[in-house]
Amino acid sequence: MELLRRYMNRPDLLGPLVAVLRRINDPSDDAQETVTTIQGRTALPRRTLTEREIADLIVAYRAGVTAPQLAARLGVHTSTIKKKLLKFGVRRNGEHLLRGMQAEGKS
Repeated sequence: MELLRRYMNRPDLLGPLVAVLRRINDPSDDAQETVTTIQGRTALPRRTLTEREIADLIVAYRAGVTAPQLAARLGVHTSTIKKKLLKFGVRRNGEHLLRGMQAEGKS
């Protein structure tokens, strides 16, 4: 109750707070969980990829699956995939060789 009293004069914060309290008290709403930000936007909660998922995404990426396809498959943002690939120094097979040849003027 104290929390509601403190937020009563802040309509920009009160609306999202009331929405959260309603979701907490409504057991029938067990769909995929979302996070509501103060700006009223919704997002999926952050998800950490397991070591097995990272290994699988590296193999799939090298086999030609795109980062957006991997992101959709794993339920994460494309930037998460790209950051993991960068962290592990992953390139598609032969991609770095092609770039090197182009830089040297060979085709």
